[in-house]
Amino acid sequence: MDDHNITRRQPFITPLVSFELMDTFFIANNFIFTLPFSFLGVSTNIANIIVYYRMGFSESTNANFLVLSAFDLLVSISSFTGRLLYNPFLRDISTGPITMYISLCLSHAMTVFMGGSYMMTALIAVERCVCVVFPLKVKTLLTRQRSLCLMLAVVAYHITFIIILYSDTGPPYDAHPKKMAFYYFSLYVIPSITCYFLVMLTTIFLVIKLRTNQRWRQGTTTSQSSQNTSKEDKLVKTIIAISTLFIICSFPNVAIFITQIIHPPFRYGDPAVGLHMGGTEGDRKEGQYEEWPGGLTTECWESLGEEGELSVVKREEFWSRKKESDETGEGA
Repeated sequence: MDDHNITRRQPFITPLVSFELMDTFFIANNFIFTLPFSFLGVSTNIANIIVYYRMGFSESTNANFLVLSAFDLLVSISSFTGRLLYNPFLRDISTGPITMYISLCLSHAMTVFMGGSYMMTALIAVERCVCVVFPLKVKTLLTRQRSLCLMLAVVAYHITFIIILYSDTGPPYDAHPKKMAFYYFSLYVIPSITCYFLVMLTTIFLVIKLRTNQRWRQGTTTSQSSQNTSKEDKLVKTIIAISTLFIICSFPNVAIFITQIIHPPFRYGDPAVGLHMGGTEGDRKEGQYEEWPGGLTTECWESLGEEGELSVVKREEFWSRKKESDETGEGA
């Protein structure tokens, strides 16, 4: 019997919503939220870099804020460009698969830059916490040289991360998902979760310490010392504000990271999520399939990489052929 004339069981689970609704949501999210906020991020972070550069680096905090702004600028640029290229309007033209592949490559870089932003925020919060806890020893504990070394270590870590990520996993950069997942988990997820909880703990401590110090200083400070403490309190309040915003905005990512640790099968490419055409050998063995007539997806699934994931181009071909099949079936 001809294999192409029998019903095959393919690793596909029907998404919860239609492709048209997904495209509509994606376009609205892109042009109403993601692209405008990414552009705003580019503008504001350029302004921040200029301001901190002009303020000079007599204090290590200024240098740390400048590097943090640089990481955030790179996140905003990669997010803006990636979202602009990964666009339903471009998907159906001849260069659609290429632009989406470029967007995928940029998403890896954005992951690295986000990790840098996490680490720099944690570094700033921890340094300020040390200043509050050990006010008399801070100049010996956190010298300018030590602060500079810590900052450069963060930068060097992420330069090494991005070199490894791009040199060891491709090109093509979607052909080795297991390697990518390993680097993603060990060099991004674990450090990011650690930084998140460090920022949370130091922020709580700074808030408590700030209130305690303010109450104590109300009856003991002179006019001269009041000006100095007022400057110090403003800096602490600024760091608390930045850290609080970081905690709120990073919570969804950290929640996903923790969920992935607790339940490893949960991933963006999991067909059970209904977002992408994932499907690994394990999925095929577990019977998470839908029957397809006439071997419609045979060529796509024969083109699976050695580690069992569809490439971006093949995934797009699959969706296109699926939609054509649905339209043909409805017409019949």
